[in-house]
Amino acid sequence: MNETFYFWAPFSGSLSCIFIMDLKGKVVVITGASGAIGAAAARAFDREGSRVVMASRKTSAMEETARSLRDPLVLAVDLSDEDQARNMILQTVDHFGRLDILVNNAASIIVDHSGNVTLGDLLYAFRTNLTGPVAATKEAIRHMRKQGGGHIINVGSPGFLMGIPFYAPYVCSKAAFSAWTRTIQAEWAGTNIRVSEYFPGYILTGSKPESRLGPVSQDFLMAEEQNWITRLFTRPRTPDHVARQLVSLARKPKILIYSGFSTRLGAWLSNIPSFRLAIAGQMAENARKKLNPRDTQ
Repeated sequence: MNETFYFWAPFSGSLSCIFIMDLKGKVVVITGASGAIGAAAARAFDREGSRVVMASRKTSAMEETARSLRDPLVLAVDLSDEDQARNMILQTVDHFGRLDILVNNAASIIVDHSGNVTLGDLLYAFRTNLTGPVAATKEAIRHMRKQGGGHIINVGSPGFLMGIPFYAPYVCSKAAFSAWTRTIQAEWAGTNIRVSEYFPGYILTGSKPESRLGPVSQDFLMAEEQNWITRLFTRPRTPDHVARQLVSLARKPKILIYSGFSTRLGAWLSNIPSFRLAIAGQMAENARKKLNPRDTQ
């Protein structure tokens, strides 16, 4: 069952409410479920008793995770295809009869110098990171309205605030995705359709990005000798940490949460141009030391 608790809000002079959702039996769609964060989220929601739908292009990785879950629905979905994104929602509703939570987690990451990024790179990133999730969200909300409510959780990235070097397609598309999230938050405010934004920061997944600069590790922008401020804001979290926060966010919807204090502080300080450029510039310098300088200039 769902419970609502009331508390006194001193600045408004009135009673406000906290909505708390019981996740047992709730149908949760998780995109990007083949990756470390998506797989961890699938396991976390399954432990809560939710009925989990795992969606990704990489079915073999999902099926491995699915074997440890109770009764998941595994869907092969390429989010860069809007029809497949919409059909993912239709298949979920057809199988379970409803949809309670959509976690838009999937993302395309292309690593290259901004001077080499093609229109095709940008379009693919925008299709996967924006238009696909938008199509899925629109279809999900259509069904959620019929059943009386639901929750959209959009996994964004504070990287667009900092300007992460060599990640232009990802950063640009995530900036647009954040704009979309905040727009629909305003449009659905005060209704039973809840929209949340989650900023994970730097998560140590162990996966390698799709690099056009040759083989790179996930931490190729980091360096041991970087200053303590940069180290603070690039301290990694784990996929399990993110999964616990996504479950908490689903249980108690909020407008925006960060993976930790350093991520929140970094996002705020990114509004200071000199600070933002110093941190991002340090990352670019770290990358140039590890890669062929001709590829990073």
